Amino acid sequence: MKVLKIWSLMMLMVMAIAGCEKATSDNNPSGDKPGDTPGDTPGDTPSEDDGTLVGEWVLTSWNEEAPEFGVYLKFAADGTFAIYQQVWTLNYECFTGEYTVSGDIVTGKYSDNKNWACGYKYERAETTLTMYSQEDTSVTSVYEKCTIPQEIVDEASATRASDVVPFL
Repeated sequence: MKVLKIWSLMMLMVMAIAGCEKATSDNNPSGDKPGDTPGDTPGDTPSEDDGTLVGEWVLTSWNEEAPEFGVYLKFAADGTFAIYQQVWTLNYECFTGEYTVSGDIVTGKYSDNKNWACGYKYERAETTLTMYSQEDTSVTSVYEKCTIPQEIVDEASATRASDVVPFL
């Protein structure tokens, strides 16, 4: 039964990623630069406590269930991100790139110029970040504020195998 549950979870994830790919111009219709938030005053730098995505996060819930895989996100104030994931492999993999915020929607592009599978509506509380995928069947991911363990950062490879699919 557990194998069936894991297989179903993996298939749902593959469908979510495959079903949400959009053209580059669709993912950033406003032309905002990475990290721009409407209403920001020029020169303001987002901090971890101002309601932005900035900070380090660990996935604690995926569609209201405890995930059977590991995902850490790091959103920097300069509009860059890093994802440390143990989803498709036994070791953590690292994916980096830039993200853009427009209102309450975040989109991103990996360092290899591939867009995230879709945009995510997000809600931020003090120690919780909830992200809702913007696709036909929405996936809800809940993250808790954390410090990404150094051993995971060290383990994650800077380059990835071509057959590994990023979490976002």
